[in-house]
Amino acid sequence: MASTPGETYMLPRDAQESQRLDAQHEYMLQMSHGHLTHPSIPLHQLKTVADVATGTGLWLRQLAKNSPLPPPTEGTGPNFVGFDISPQQFPPGGSLPSNVAFVVHDFGQEFPVEYHEKFDLVNVRLVSYAIQGVDLEKVVGNIIQLLRPGGYLQWQETDASDSWAHPETQTATSCVNYVIAEKIDRGLLPGIATPLLKTILSLKAPLADGQTNPISWSDDLMRLVHLETVSTLNHPSPAVEAGKKAAVMSAATALLKARIFRKENASASLPSESTETVALTEELRLMKKTLESIEQGEDTNGSWDFDVTWIVARKAIILDDINKGWMTVKKPEA
Repeated sequence: MASTPGETYMLPRDAQESQRLDAQHEYMLQMSHGHLTHPSIPLHQLKTVADVATGTGLWLRQLAKNSPLPPPTEGTGPNFVGFDISPQQFPPGGSLPSNVAFVVHDFGQEFPVEYHEKFDLVNVRLVSYAIQGVDLEKVVGNIIQLLRPGGYLQWQETDASDSWAHPETQTATSCVNYVIAEKIDRGLLPGIATPLLKTILSLKAPLADGQTNPISWSDDLMRLVHLETVSTLNHPSPAVEAGKKAAVMSAATALLKARIFRKENASASLPSESTETVALTEELRLMKKTLESIEQGEDTNGSWDFDVTWIVARKAIILDDINKGWMTVKKPEA
């Protein structure tokens, strides 16, 4: 099934895509040194966790499975909540433990008030193909609103522009160029890592006179805790080495098909002899040639790599009196 009408998301929602997402999760886990959450996040202190754009929810389910928290009591609700704009890839409800729930919500819209400041950790991963550039600040604000004061945001991103092939073949270059062009045509950012980090760090906490924020001793809403680039290049994991090309090419192929489909629809509405139609027909021919080369394995002797930006930030805690235990607030006991 295709993405929901009106979405900017460029990939399908079907069983094959669910398999790709689950494989992507395992792949990302290896790239993250085997950590579901970065070591800078005090996992033992987390009581509630949200996973935004959760997809199949595999990250959330694995974290919940390893959690030391007891099952929620009646009326308290689940400890682990996954949000996504579509339920099509959620796991069956009957297979879920009592501490896990999935909720349909578009992160481009403000979350329901019952989720505001509810979570100790909010996880976001690989959503650059679903965020319009003009909406980035609004989306980041909506997501951070889920965090309790002092809560942690973990965000991992990569883009087509963060991937490269060696040797650099014409097929590889064309494929990445087409994907970037499609992102721009849809109003998406060709590279999200730097704008995302700037946006997270630009938000301000509503400090009144006499109030302070011991997380950063400023009016910054978020303090950067950790920033890292992890790469598939020379990665020691055999799983990463074996699967990195398939991970890049399966996503790139799906995105290229989406561009071809959109351009074919555009071409059908144009006069057959117009200059625009001729140019579009030639572009479609070249894109289909690139897709055919990929599917026939033209680059089987080459290698693909990509970088992932890993951001961890912590939300402000606003205090009226700095003389009342701000150290304990900033660094709770283990």
